[in-house]
Amino acid sequence: MNNIITIDGPAGSGKSTIAKILSKELDLKYIDTGAMYRAITLLALENNLDFQDEASILKLAKKTKIELDYRAADEKGFTKIKLNGIDVTDKIRSKEIGAAVSIVSKLSGVRRYLVKMQRSIAKGNKAILEGRDTGSIVCPNAILKVFLTANLKERVKRRKLQLEEKKQEIKVKLIRDEIINRDRIDSNRNDSPLIIPENGVVIDTTDMSINEVVEMIRKIYRERLNES
Repeated sequence: MNNIITIDGPAGSGKSTIAKILSKELDLKYIDTGAMYRAITLLALENNLDFQDEASILKLAKKTKIELDYRAADEKGFTKIKLNGIDVTDKIRSKEIGAAVSIVSKLSGVRRYLVKMQRSIAKGNKAILEGRDTGSIVCPNAILKVFLTANLKERVKRRKLQLEEKKQEIKVKLIRDEIINRDRIDSNRNDSPLIIPENGVVIDTTDMSINEVVEMIRKIYRERLNES
């Protein structure tokens, strides 16, 4: 796992932006695990499945070809993802998917299925994974496990700016409520809850610039490589 970095954290902590930049700078395959859970949620939505119907969702997921673009896009862009050859990149970022993804992603069978897929993708590659359990569950032996955080006010601000850049207008209160709800579900689910991974490096990004966070992680990573 010398070539693996994991970055976990709650919504708005900066993990996607930071992971994409590091992917390019360190020549690492970028694996956006959150996009995979959003894709499964979209499958459930478009097939009128109950978001808690684990058996039906898992059965459908196993019959669906999921394709990720592992080249890090512009740090402000979303990971391109296809389901059975159809680009659903924009669809998985809708308000409906954002509100439901934590419900689907807490299903144990769905998590086990995607974790197995994520490990397979990362195996034998230089990669950076970002999500909510990449350091604690997916790649617990990664050479560097980072946990990013930021205060709620800053996370809401970042999410609002991100949505505005994508021409999506949502009221601040709704963004705040969604983040609080996702935090609650992600931190309290029985399977793979959002936690600081063992030996993880915690970085509070509230008052840090993107470049400062990137430089800190890059420095630690290189130190770990030299020590291994």
